[in-house]
Amino acid sequence: MNKILFMNCSPNKNGNTYRIGEKILEGKEHNILQMADYKISQYGQVYEDDQIGEVFKEIEKADTLLIGAPVYWYTVSGILKTFIDRLYMLPEAEVLKGKKLYLFAQGSAPDEATKKSVTFLAGRVATLMEMELKGVVTDTSDGNEIIEKIRVV
Repeated sequence: MNKILFMNCSPNKNGNTYRIGEKILEGKEHNILQMADYKISQYGQVYEDDQIGEVFKEIEKADTLLIGAPVYWYTVSGILKTFIDRLYMLPEAEVLKGKKLYLFAQGSAPDEATKKSVTFLAGRVATLMEMELKGVVTDTSDGNEIIEKIRVV
């Protein structure tokens, strides 16, 4: 059975990113990881109360990750970017290997450069973490294109 984890990387836990992710996964059994609930230190600055290990424990249980983030300043949210930065530092990140990855980013008016940047970021993460990239979509905050194009299987 495919175990799906929706990683909501928005500081607004019930905002557009959450709504879009839940719509994509409607009717599918899944768990939600509200990344805003976890303290993840910046790359190179790890503190005792860092919770990235807890995040990896939740990821380990899943076969498929749906990662959603708002677009801030022409790229994904700091929550997601900080998580990605930390992947290069930790052997525990090997839990990502072999997992299916879907990523979406939504914002008020993402331009073509933003779309290219988010697609590049997803591709690099998938390649370096040996994940299977299944879909990347960047859209406006209504998320209609995301909901239409991402089919989590």
